[in-house]
Amino acid sequence: MENLNVTQKLIKSHLLKGEMIPGKEIGIKIDQALLQDATGTLVQLELEAMSLKKSKD
Repeated sequence: MENLNVTQKLIKSHLLKGEMIPGKEIGIKIDQALLQDATGTLVQLELEAMSLKKSKD
């Protein structure tokens, strides 16, 4: 049985590519992205107006 901390559990549950080895590159599934400023909000509104179901970060 693995003894994982919260961060490790989150990474493990979202891991798409690679292995959980410190210093190695991995690919993970992103649940949500945070927008920083007004420009990000405007882009999100435009994507919604186009009825886009998915976008890539």
